[in-house]
Parts: sequence; structure tokens; C-alpha cells
Amino acid sequence: MNTVQKKNLIQILPANVSVHYFYILINQKETRNQVLQDIFRQVKENKNFSLGEYQDEEKLLVDLDRKIFGESDFKSLQSFTEGEYIEIKSNLENTISKSFENLKIESDITIYVIPFCNELASKDLNGVNAFPVEGNILYLFIDTTHPQWRRSLVETVPHEYAHLVYTSRFEWNSILDGFVNEGLAEKFREYLVGGDVALWSKALPKKEALQELSEISEEEVLNLYIDDSNVDFYIAHFFGTGELPNWYGYSIGYWLVEEVLNTNNISLLDLFGRSPKEILVLWKKSL
Repeated sequence: MNTVQKKNLIQILPANVSVHYFYILINQKETRNQVLQDIFRQVKENKNFSLGEYQDEEKLLVDLDRKIFGESDFKSLQSFTEGEYIEIKSNLENTISKSFENLKIESDITIYVIPFCNELASKDLNGVNAFPVEGNILYLFIDTTHPQWRRSLVETVPHEYAHLVYTSRFEWNSILDGFVNEGLAEKFREYLVGGDVALWSKALPKKEALQELSEISEEEVLNLYIDDSNVDFYIAHFFGTGELPNWYGYSIGYWLVEEVLNTNNISLLDLFGRSPKEILVLWKKSL
């Protein structure tokens, strides 16, 4: 089984927007940290490498470690095969092109494509995970041992692309910003490639989600500025801790955007030009 050789590629979109792809190789090492450091070394070989909103490299490394390995054995992590790379490249470039045709982004994108072996995350997310970073940067994780990774890749890319577009226009610093970002991203995914309502979007029924939203304090919760000192508060509202269920914020955001689209004469793509606070006002008008 031939593993892919190192590949850094550029895709040119209309309006001279470029997408820079960095495919990360997995080199076998004696420890988990050595593997992680080698992955990060390859990431930083990008001459335009940026930490985005991360204050230092260590914080980014912590997130990469959690996403790639979780509680799983680091020795199970493998590079993509040449065949897998060809499939990933084709799906990525086609989906990015289709996303751009429908929703323009004004500056270049960087995508790091990284194998991952986090078994719990892979099971929950059908083999594909990702997170965007300030500056139109996307870390994309693919577990090709999961039988549904191909479909999941096609669905994940538009979601993450939508994040890149919206956060290039508006900040993502509060619970409300997160609700709107996640809602818009999932609606764009449905708009572009179809598919069922995601499990995280329907973790709460629509009526319950919107009732929860109506009871959340704007000053103390929705518009609270999130930084390192209170990031756990944000995480609790999206992944559930204590009294909040898992995917809590994802469901609220999805049904918020759904209701705004159903009760206002505005399209999904037009909502990408409205701030989170403006979208919240549109929802309140329908009450």
C-alpha cells in the first residue's frame, strides 16, 4: 500500500483567489508528542504560516493534539495512501469550487489536510473533523478508516467554508456569534450539497431550541465577550456540560437561522451580509 508523498498544492479560483493545500505526512516516531511536533513542523513550513487568533504555538498544539489523537493510541495514525489522496484532492477542490461559485470569499484560503485517529470524534463526525482559524485558515482532519468519510468530507467542507466567509466579515467573539455562525454554516451545507439535518442541529427540537434562546440573557450570556478566561463557558454552551445537553448551541443556531429564513423576505446568502445582532433582531421581529 503506497502512502502519499508530500504535496503542497494551489487551486486558483475566479477573481484570482487562491486556495493553498498542505497535505501532512505522518512519520512514525517513538512518542505521541514527537508525532505531534513533526506534524506541526510541516504546518509551519508554510511560508505564510499564521497562528490566527491563538496567542502562542502551545495553545494551537493543545487543540491539534486533542483533535488528532483524543484518547486514542497515537501509533494507529497513518498517512493517506496515494489513492486516498487522489480522492480527497478531487472532492476538496470540487466542493471548494462549488462553494465559491455560490458564496464568494475575497482573500486566499489555507487548508491543512491532516490524518487523524481520534476514535470518539471520528465516530461522532463520520470520519471528518475541522476547525477554522482567523485569517482564512482551515485545519481539516480525515480518518479514512471510517466507512462514511467520503460523504462526510463533502458535507464538512461547505460548513467550514461558510465559517471562513462569515468570519472574514464579522467577528466571532461571543455566544451569539457562535449560534449564528453554526446555524449559517449548516444551512449553507444543506443549500450546497443537501443531506439530512445533522444530528447536532436537531439535538434540540425547534420549539425547545427557540424557547431556550428566548430565555437567554443577552447581556450576561449572548453578548458576553469570550476569551481565554471564560472559554469554558462558551464550550459548555456548544458541547454541553452540567445542565446543558451536548450540541446545545449548534441546535439553537440552526433553528434560529431556519426561523429567520422562514419568517423574513431574505435569502440564506443575503444573511451572510448581516451581523449576528442583526440576525437576532430579525428573529425577534417574528415573535
